[in-house]
Amino acid sequence: MKKATFLLCLYSVGFLFTISSCENRKKQDETDARTNTGTSANQSKPNVLLIVVDDLGYSDLSPFGGEIRTPNIQRLADNGLIVQQCYTTPLCAPSRAMFMSGMDNHISGIGAMPPFQAASQYMQPGYEGYLNDRVMTLPEVLRENGYHTYMSGKWHLGHEEGRRPFEEGFERSFSFLGGGASHFSNSFPLGPEEVIHTVYYDDSVKVKKLPDDFYSSNYYADKMIQYITEQKDDRPFFGYLAFTAPHDPLHVPDDWMNKYKGAYDKGYDHIRQVRMDNMKKLGLIPKDLPINPGSGEYKKWNELSAQQKKVEARRMELYAAMLEIMDLDIGRVLEALQKEGKLENTMIILIGDNGANPKDPSFYKTDMKPFDNSLENMGKPNSFVSLQGAWAEVTATPYSYFKTTTGEGGVRVPLIISGKGVTIKGVDATNKILGTDIMPTLLEIAGAKRPDTYKNNKLAAMTGTSFNKLLGNKQSTVRDENAGYGIESLENKAYYKGDWKIRFLMPPFGKGRDWQLFNVKEDPREKQDLARKNPEKLQELLGGWNEYSQKVGYIPYHGGRAYSVLGPENFFKAKLDSTNKALIEKASLELQRGGE
Repeated sequence: MKKATFLLCLYSVGFLFTISSCENRKKQDETDARTNTGTSANQSKPNVLLIVVDDLGYSDLSPFGGEIRTPNIQRLADNGLIVQQCYTTPLCAPSRAMFMSGMDNHISGIGAMPPFQAASQYMQPGYEGYLNDRVMTLPEVLRENGYHTYMSGKWHLGHEEGRRPFEEGFERSFSFLGGGASHFSNSFPLGPEEVIHTVYYDDSVKVKKLPDDFYSSNYYADKMIQYITEQKDDRPFFGYLAFTAPHDPLHVPDDWMNKYKGAYDKGYDHIRQVRMDNMKKLGLIPKDLPINPGSGEYKKWNELSAQQKKVEARRMELYAAMLEIMDLDIGRVLEALQKEGKLENTMIILIGDNGANPKDPSFYKTDMKPFDNSLENMGKPNSFVSLQGAWAEVTATPYSYFKTTTGEGGVRVPLIISGKGVTIKGVDATNKILGTDIMPTLLEIAGAKRPDTYKNNKLAAMTGTSFNKLLGNKQSTVRDENAGYGIESLENKAYYKGDWKIRFLMPPFGKGRDWQLFNVKEDPREKQDLARKNPEKLQELLGGWNEYSQKVGYIPYHGGRAYSVLGPENFFKAKLDSTNKALIEKASLELQRGGE
């Protein structure tokens, strides 16, 4: 693996970054940008590199208290802004829809992550399973305003014709269309329902075979570097580097197998305490905040057998190694920018899409027979192991729960903004930033205008708010404290207003019928449900939730899962034709007779 050793000498540079776009090989792309192509205008606009980390725990990275070695990300944080309260959704695709559209996922087409739509939601507005026609994507707007646009990595926002990255505004792209897959060249899908979008595209060409030495993080970085270095003009560019690490399966190259050997032998609570201590020193959490003991859903370390401890420690060793590899690959991209003379004019945003994944491979209905998951083989190309719940809780320290839930550990994610235009440093612990805020912020920074219509379709209004002023003024307020906002995914719900939050969790982590009330400022671990003690506040926030859900077009889950009702072939037609309508109506009648 190539080392980003150049970064060790950047302590004297204020990490003002420039990202440049590459000149497209196709002639039509040379004239595709319609405005702001003059030299002086180009130089006044920053390049932007948006880095998304897949299933990242809140406290994994060193700037957020983690023990995992992430020196390049640390330097971004040291020379930029850490946002303590950044919120997305509990799942990958809805969060990415926020980033690419600037609007709530129930408006943009990912109201439910495909293929998990209910029969009641299937192909309804906001639940299409891809970015719908009410969206003009971030790369589309920037490209219309003079930017080159590049993508490398995970898409997860549509595999259908017309919905792929090269059709959604990216001038150059190497894209993985699905939610997850092997990190090696064998590219096996997570499970049978993932097969249809376990596909790679090199620009518009479907990849028949990955290179033998393919490893996801390395290759995604290679492609972004290629796009940057191939660019010959001085136009600004937007780069979207969307890693699939550390999403399961946990895979690392052979020379990384033992990089963290023994680091996790002391178990869950030891790492929790290490991270808590680090976070207190960094000013990320109150000094008197107690350790979060977890949900109680999983065995404690001292309840495990010696063999179980070895397996559990190994999971975390592999997970940590995946993150360090990714960090080094980020370093290589920064090195390429430096060599191209573009580093000082680049803004870099690094964000997680949701919390760490608690599921094991059985969640994906995977046939485990082909895999060798012995302790000695874990992490190799023919293995399929996941982090699972106990460690996923640890990665959320000090918060509760993880991916799939609306606990803070599922929806509060790391956010670092560094480089061009970021004149303040340190931790912002006051403002709440949402995933929907990224697009309006970048459009404001780029001086880019989003039209009211695009491709003869009327666009929905963006729901996000620009946080551009915050980057130069610590006293800035991004959104009114009394302006509430909601989150929902697969019936897991949350609504925030000021210091207060209501939370609704589906089984197995909740009852699926009761709302809970928390003061997140006083109780960030969400351990004290105040719903009975403060019914007035509960009702106030429930009113806010109802208003939010109506505004964004939330459709309750009803009628069973559409994938099961329709069958795979009909489901993936992505059409509410006469056949699918009849099947959904039949299922609805059967449920009415027998109860859902």
